Amino acid sequence: MNTWQQTLRLLVRQNKTFNLLDVEKNEFKIMSYFVENVTIRKQILAWLHNVEQNQTSNKKNVQKSEELRKQGNKEFQNKKYFLSIKYYTLSLQYAPSESEDLPLALANRSAALFYIEKYEACIKDIKLALQYNYPKNILYKLHLRAAHCYLKLHKRSLMEEALHKVYECLENNSILLAPKKDDIERQIENLLSEAVNIIDNVDIDNIDSMLPNLTFGENPNFPYASIALDLKFSVEKGRYVVANQNIKKGQILFVEKPFAFVLLDNENSDVVCANCCKSRGDIPVPCKFCACTMYCTEKCQKLAWTSYHQWECFGNQIGIWDQIGIAHLTIRTFLNCCYTDNKKKFNEIQQLITNIDKISTQDMFIYGVSALMMALYLNTFTNFFKIINIYERLFMKFNNQKLNMYILSEFTPEEWTEEHNMLYVSGILLRNMLQLICNGHAITRLNLTTSESHNIATEYQCRVATAIYPSASMMNHSCDPNIINSFKDQYLIVKAAKDILINDEIFNCYGPHYRRMSKNDRQTALKNQYCFTCNCEACSQLALQNFSDKFQKLNCEACGGPVEIINDSTIYCVDCETTFDLTKNKLHELEQANKLYELSRFFMQSENNEEALEKAKQCLEIRKNILNNHHEAVAFTYDLIGKILAIMGRWLDSVSYLEHSIAAIEERFGSDSIELANELNKITDICLQYLREETNPNTKQYKNILKKTRRYLHHAEEILNLNYGLWNEACREIIEKQNDLVPLLSNLNL
Repeated sequence: MNTWQQTLRLLVRQNKTFNLLDVEKNEFKIMSYFVENVTIRKQILAWLHNVEQNQTSNKKNVQKSEELRKQGNKEFQNKKYFLSIKYYTLSLQYAPSESEDLPLALANRSAALFYIEKYEACIKDIKLALQYNYPKNILYKLHLRAAHCYLKLHKRSLMEEALHKVYECLENNSILLAPKKDDIERQIENLLSEAVNIIDNVDIDNIDSMLPNLTFGENPNFPYASIALDLKFSVEKGRYVVANQNIKKGQILFVEKPFAFVLLDNENSDVVCANCCKSRGDIPVPCKFCACTMYCTEKCQKLAWTSYHQWECFGNQIGIWDQIGIAHLTIRTFLNCCYTDNKKKFNEIQQLITNIDKISTQDMFIYGVSALMMALYLNTFTNFFKIINIYERLFMKFNNQKLNMYILSEFTPEEWTEEHNMLYVSGILLRNMLQLICNGHAITRLNLTTSESHNIATEYQCRVATAIYPSASMMNHSCDPNIINSFKDQYLIVKAAKDILINDEIFNCYGPHYRRMSKNDRQTALKNQYCFTCNCEACSQLALQNFSDKFQKLNCEACGGPVEIINDSTIYCVDCETTFDLTKNKLHELEQANKLYELSRFFMQSENNEEALEKAKQCLEIRKNILNNHHEAVAFTYDLIGKILAIMGRWLDSVSYLEHSIAAIEERFGSDSIELANELNKITDICLQYLREETNPNTKQYKNILKKTRRYLHHAEEILNLNYGLWNEACREIIEKQNDLVPLLSNLNL
């Protein structure tokens, strides 16, 4: 079976007649070519039906659900509660909504949650199991378990309500034997006696549920933006954002909920809710019909279904959305546009730039075919076209935005046909797709991992979703932006990365950053996706144009700039344009260093740390003699030696090597970078290990490390607060470390 990408390539090869010169560059004129092409339509429909027949992995399956639940029971009996929860959750994913497996898996998962003391999560599962008709003859078990949870949570009144329901179950249960009933009644009496002196707890808001406030308040003329910003327009720049007052570093400029987002198909996305992007927690709630969509709560499940998922669900079941990239966000955006009553948000989406006049013929062919495929999917596998009156509900709604739809405007409701529906919907889908290509935004999360030694924490940013933020999309690009983007669940939070003066433009980075890419690579990436040539300061100033190269390439002997290898014997400096002879000895030594580095990693993984350390030090000596001290290969080697020494428990030696790595990271990524925060967090782990194990706190060495730890933690806190906020796990971890340090500092009067 062909993938969608293979099908696209086949259609491109077979259709050479499409030419943008033959049609007006208007979404509906373009889509008329595809809608009227019977051969293309047949091939797309054949692909859709083929996928439907061959893809079953995301469909509900009673047998698979039962097998997974039984595996969960086995792990539960072995007291492997966390593993049992994993299997019960998988069982839920595959359990049809009308099957008995669904409430049984929920109830079993609640039992496992109870044993690991996740009482609130346990109660949520119990409530869901009750909604899905848990067997009446054993219903008392759930209410009794809920009562135990409420007791643990000090919620006496709710415990008493649950016990009352247990009594009701016992009265209505004719098959339960008397000895069992007596045992249950004794449990009830014990619970009531334990709760005599309990006063109900009052729930308080969690900091995780709070969004930060916009500095200076929200702009009434610019949704989700600070009042310190103005939206302007010029022919050269299009729409752009400027400061109408002085803004300080760290002040919040945007807090925006996306108009639409879709999760990416990766392991990082598996832990977040498909509707709100919050962590799914221990008790994700599955879609009732497809086996691959999970939500954090039943509320999110219902909200998603009523607004967009009812139309996307079958596509999930047959696995097409993971194959089509940005087109999945396209159909989600289109569906949200259909259902939204928020005119302001709707207008913002429709006014986004499409770059339709700059797209190549081949790319436009691919986008057109993709738009038609989504329209045919809606028409073939859903009742979208039957339920939604396209003319009355959508055509008039979109046409009010003056989207150049004159190709369809001449028709009355009586003349409107199914072909008009197909042309109209596919035209809007094409428009949305073009808008998202140049306005889409990745949603990222900061993940935490533990190193080989289990003493070193490492944060890394990972992409979990793609979204559209209409207001934040108004910012123009710079390879050296003056803002920082971060996320709280689905919300985009934009802060000033430096002080910004009144009338200064606010610049975002669309991906290519001068610290991470050379000028040529940045220019190519921006031209291909966003159809413009960047002329920002980082692309104009010689010192910044190829800033990233000096950390990845050989260095010029004259000026220290990055050099290009022209051939086997010649190198050329990008900065001073000097040509040098390249000695083969240098290349041979670097190749030897690379082998030593890999050998060191191999020995470290094999727990032969002494050999690993020796090879890493040999590698470092070679690289230091040939490369710049801040070259990434040198930094990697310092970091590797630091890890090996940490594994060996040689904390002070580890700190000294990691400090070299930190200097290189700061030089490359900047003093406010998350990469630097990661290194600072890592070195403080090592410092704290030393401070915990050192028996003599009065040495100069001990006091020096204590001061360093305080300084590093303070710097890491500043970076993480700038990039994120208190809702972030990494920020809270730094605060916990600082609290651990307080008694040590006070004891030595530091």
